[in-house]
Amino acid sequence: MKKIIIMFSAVLMAVSISGCKKNENTAQEKLPTIGIAKLLAHPALNSVEKGIQDELTAKGIKVNYDLQNANADMNIATSIANKFKSDGVDVTVGIGTPMAIALLNTLQTTPIVFAAISDPVAAHLVPSKDKGGKNITGVSDAVDIESQINAFRSIVPFTRLGMIYTSSEDNSVVMHKVTKEVCDKLGIKLISQPITNINEIKQAAESLIGRVDAFYVVTDNNVCSSLNSITSTAAANNLPVFSADPSSSLQFGGVLYTAGADYYVIGRLAGQQIIDILNGKKTEDIPTRYMKGAKETQTIIDNDAANALGVTIPQDLISENTIFLENGKEVKK
Repeated sequence: MKKIIIMFSAVLMAVSISGCKKNENTAQEKLPTIGIAKLLAHPALNSVEKGIQDELTAKGIKVNYDLQNANADMNIATSIANKFKSDGVDVTVGIGTPMAIALLNTLQTTPIVFAAISDPVAAHLVPSKDKGGKNITGVSDAVDIESQINAFRSIVPFTRLGMIYTSSEDNSVVMHKVTKEVCDKLGIKLISQPITNINEIKQAAESLIGRVDAFYVVTDNNVCSSLNSITSTAAANNLPVFSADPSSSLQFGGVLYTAGADYYVIGRLAGQQIIDILNGKKTEDIPTRYMKGAKETQTIIDNDAANALGVTIPQDLISENTIFLENGKEVKK
């Protein structure tokens, strides 16, 4: 009998220890959840998403991810925001202006990090460039449009510049306004064609043929996701395309010269802000991060487009970070 009692006690102890280990493992596996939502899938926004994950991995930060895509539908964007709220995620990320706005409209206390937004102040996401919002901060992809256009004009001396932009996207409307002001200052006629969705881009590009000398693509989410609709139309009419979005230029090709923010770097920088928030830093104390220097920006030259147009890129527009494309693939200088 004594032997049976001893054996039973040993079994109970083993079960108890096993249960403790299971509870310990459960506690250890309780990781913070990062909800990442992008407006739609296209090269630039995908690069941001990857950069965020790579930054947290590189810093040894273990988290669970909830990755969402609004497919350029604001109803879906709002549903994603509500999902993040009901799930109680620890930090949310809005990639693209409309997505970030949807998160801010829904989440009053959950920290939000925005990414790939040209003017977060004009979009009413943060109060100023130097201060984060009550529960939001992030990384901008703003570029100096005047410097860009001057660079583009040193390659092809155009006087009429065509621009397609999404009239319902705050980011695009702001960039269109700034581009118009810059063109007026430089004596360039900006001929614009607003769109409301991706399906209108091809027709918009065709409507500008005969009226423009070159196309200018800004970081408009719809336009960048269907960049090939513009480049194919431009190529068929021997017109150059210039862009501020390196990621889509790399994917689709056909853009003569691209100069803009490196979206993968934007993701890495957003990842750093997420880590700061997880470590207890308030978003109000994290100002918007802007791109700085050559290492955070990217220039791309499509040799095929240059050869087809019979133009040579000035040497002062080529840096050690410049990427050259031929037949859609990167080549050495």
